[in-house]
Amino acid sequence: MVGLVALFLVGCDGDDAELSTDSTIVTGSSGTQVTGTQPPSDGASTTQPGGGDGTGTTLVGESVASFEVVHETSNDNGVTQHIVIPNGAYTDVDLENFVIDLIEANPDLFGAQIFDDAAAAEAFRVPQEQRTDEDQELLARHWFVTMSGRSRIAFHGPFAEFPGGAIGS
Repeated sequence: MVGLVALFLVGCDGDDAELSTDSTIVTGSSGTQVTGTQPPSDGASTTQPGGGDGTGTTLVGESVASFEVVHETSNDNGVTQHIVIPNGAYTDVDLENFVIDLIEANPDLFGAQIFDDAAAAEAFRVPQEQRTDEDQELLARHWFVTMSGRSRIAFHGPFAEFPGGAIGS
């Protein structure tokens, strides 16, 4: 996304460039359920004008429609969950909205690791120094987000190029 914005800025000549954004806020399940579902959504889209020829670039994401908690630990700070979401065309905004929804729905949630593959979630549980090349590849392709301290987010794998930081900023 950062690359697209940079490409957009380079291609603009300063004439009436507009950027319009429609985003979807993810809503989710309540309580302490192990699985959750959310109503389908059209997702988020961002339209950027092209180089004056009437064409533009549209990035389309989707809301996280369901999830499964595959591992959970508790300590004095609260609960940390390993969550698997379905494969999808997610954007960094979709994932951040999903994390915000998790926090709002789960007052005891302190941290989360989010994957789109159960095998990657299992590979994450292997101590780092014992991970095989296959484990590393699973994580590189399917580990998306770490949420820590109910307030920080870090992106991994296919989303590693996006900056992390305070949630909602």
